[in-house]
Amino acid sequence: MIQLTTPYDIQSQLHAIKQQKLQIEQDMGNLKKPPMGTVDLSFHRMKRQKTELQEKITKLNSILRPDIIA
Repeated sequence: MIQLTTPYDIQSQLHAIKQQKLQIEQDMGNLKKPPMGTVDLSFHRMKRQKTELQEKITKLNSILRPDIIA
């Protein structure tokens, strides 16, 4: 659970999460393709982590810029 008090804290957390996501994307790009018929669990693990980080980014962005319909 994310509990931050100031917009500066949220911005710094958002920046850190974006850096983590970028690093995972780079690592995924550097992986070699496994032989046909095999499963690369590390790729699937990184894909899941990337999705979780994207959800956190979306959540933090919604805190910083709420979508208020007036």
